[in-house]
Amino acid sequence: MSAMKNGLSRSVFSILTIVCAGFGQTTSADEAIWKDFLRWLDAQPANSRPLDLIRPYREELLRRGVSPGEADRRLDLVSGLVFRRPDGVKLLWNKVYAGKDPIFLQTPTALLVSAIEGRRKGKALDVGMGQGRNSIYLAMAGWDVTGFDPADEGIRIAEESARRSGVKIHAVVARDDEFEYGTDQWDLIVITYVRMLNEADAERFWKALKPGGMVVYENVAFGGNRLLRAFLKYHIIRFENVEASPDWNPTEKTRVERLIAEKEVH
Repeated sequence: MSAMKNGLSRSVFSILTIVCAGFGQTTSADEAIWKDFLRWLDAQPANSRPLDLIRPYREELLRRGVSPGEADRRLDLVSGLVFRRPDGVKLLWNKVYAGKDPIFLQTPTALLVSAIEGRRKGKALDVGMGQGRNSIYLAMAGWDVTGFDPADEGIRIAEESARRSGVKIHAVVARDDEFEYGTDQWDLIVITYVRMLNEADAERFWKALKPGGMVVYENVAFGGNRLLRAFLKYHIIRFENVEASPDWNPTEKTRVERLIAEKEVH
């Protein structure tokens, strides 16, 4: 995970998505390192920048007398696990969502705004809803919205924001592998800046969508045509891979993928 040392130039989602591919099995020694990192992270103040929460662990290790090489190895280890292991995911994103001056936009994703224009309202699912910016926008536009996220702090903020906005959302604390998507249930599934999608995701969404239902996806691009290949059975309404300011860390331009795809009515 040497990308952890390269700052935010490719956005934190470059790291998030790579990590989703998984790591090998950890040893008992690695487990001890992981537990130590969690205790250390739990004691850190909230910070909206994920990497700024993780990287100081190396300085802590050096302060304890760990060699620079071993400190790098441990940082690489925990940098991967914190985005993959449930205990790390929840703790990290709770810290991020509780932080001041967030590095992500508070307004809805522009792609989503354009995607639902003139579209009949229905049931929407916001995958990895975070603080609820897209969910609240959809609810204010008249959609029946459900969203989920593993961070209970994000869900708390989303519910509070919805109340202030005078709308109702159904917000669930859950990981992606815990949430039941159902069958023929959603008119819209939106997933922005959560992770890279694959063919299994496309199949899962296809099953969960009603005929004519739509997927709206945006994230930092990772090269190749994997996203388009995954959604070949869908009707592609819009696809682009462009240099743009992402919703996360918008001050630094990078390649962004955007997709609007529809489950056709047969």
